[in-house]
Amino acid sequence: MNKSVNKIRPIVIKFFTRPACSLCVDAKEIMYPAIEDVGKDSFKVDEIDIDKQENKEYFDRFKFDVPVAMIDKKVLFKHRIDEDKLYYDLESAIKGDD
Repeated sequence: MNKSVNKIRPIVIKFFTRPACSLCVDAKEIMYPAIEDVGKDSFKVDEIDIDKQENKEYFDRFKFDVPVAMIDKKVLFKHRIDEDKLYYDLESAIKGDD
């Protein structure tokens, strides 16, 4: 089954966020249920708080753009989520499409 392969090596989604970001809260309310629907065992979300000192490189890059979610270098969304596109991108990631 396709999911068993991804269960061993989940696809990592880097989610760049910050505290008190209402768009980030909105993004989580859409992103996590979408991941559950598509195949939660296929993905691992790394939430990265860009305001933490150890994440300064991301702060410099995304300070005006959060929330941002990426798989490798592919941006899934920035600022706001297009839910249909997110589902498409998640399903494509499982299939190995770019």
